[in-house]
Amino acid sequence: IPVMTSLEGKSAFPENHPLSLGTGSGVGPMPAYQFLDQADVIFGIGSSLTRHGIVFPPIPPGKVIIHATNDERDLNKHYSADYPILGDAKLVLRQFIEAVKDLRKPSQKNGSTPARIKDGKDSWLKEWMPKLTSNEVPINPYRVMWEFMKSVDPKDAIVTHDSGSPRNQLVPFYQATTPRSYLGWGKSHSLGTGL
Repeated sequence: IPVMTSLEGKSAFPENHPLSLGTGSGVGPMPAYQFLDQADVIFGIGSSLTRHGIVFPPIPPGKVIIHATNDERDLNKHYSADYPILGDAKLVLRQFIEAVKDLRKPSQKNGSTPARIKDGKDSWLKEWMPKLTSNEVPINPYRVMWEFMKSVDPKDAIVTHDSGSPRNQLVPFYQATTPRSYLGWGKSHSLGTGL
């Protein structure tokens, strides 16, 4: 199934994986929004599913929501969960994986999902290439991020951002590939109080 992380969860799932939609935030990659809109079931795990403009796109109405969190205050806080689960994300996810293995027939595969994700990402990135590769003066901040991404190996780095536009220019394009290699501040601070 397609996987999207929250801003605080960026790097919890490798964003270069064929099933990664990237980070869902106010400025996430277009496929994250498309798949969220098309989904019939949303499985939020280890997330508060907090409704906030910069950390997660809103979940469209009419979706079946499975919400697993270790904080009871997050259950049904902003979205009514059809299946609320209180528990450790790693343990709950392991139980779900085992249950799916028991239910899934060997012939069932994810079909065209990786290809649809790749096509969506390629199309979206093509739209952004003029800004990412711009030669305008003064320099376009998206160009700064593009050059940064070409010069940093994500498997050997821990990346973070300040609030505001640096976050918005980095989050959708930078692919975190290693667990805990990205520190996303989300809604934890305002402009002027960052690093």
